[in-house]
Amino acid sequence: MSNPTIAWQRLQSGNQRFATSWSRHNATAKDDSPFAVVFRCADADIASEVVLGQSWGALIDISTWGHVIDTGVLATVEYAVGTLKTPLIVILGHDDCAAMDTALEAWKKVSFPDGAARAVVEQAISSLARQDVQLSNADELSAAHVVHTGVSLLQKSAVIAKAVDSGQTAIVCVANDGNDGRLRVCATFGDVSESQAPLLECV
Repeated sequence: MSNPTIAWQRLQSGNQRFATSWSRHNATAKDDSPFAVVFRCADADIASEVVLGQSWGALIDISTWGHVIDTGVLATVEYAVGTLKTPLIVILGHDDCAAMDTALEAWKKVSFPDGAARAVVEQAISSLARQDVQLSNADELSAAHVVHTGVSLLQKSAVIAKAVDSGQTAIVCVANDGNDGRLRVCATFGDVSESQAPLLECV
């Protein structure tokens, strides 16, 4: 079991390795502009760059537990889309999500947690309530929730909605399969060609 001192030592050692590679990265990098913003769940155990096979600097990574959309999330996505002209927003869900497990239990037991976790449960249950079919497990809820999150970004931000409507940006909602690591496209919004999914496919 780690303690604060050991945890900090591990981070310092990691930073030393990073600093060693930093000069090499700066010498070879030609274009550090991110081409996608990824909004992922904070309890995912694999970094977005690893899941999507990208080098650091290629993505703007946003992470909250259970994809809670707050002012900070909206401001970051709007900055990416409005200022940096980032052409793609990816809502990245995953299997075995603790946030979705918590929400599903709260739904079944009609018992909401106290504290800030309540916001996570409320947003996830909102995704659950939008479904016409009964979701039987947290993985199904996770897939439905990334779609609802994409819709919510469009509803909450005129900047994002305008960028999607104009074809400048698109949103792809995906779930990462815990068995083989592959992505399953749950929905797309905007002018994006996806060979395995139509323009809008909601699970």
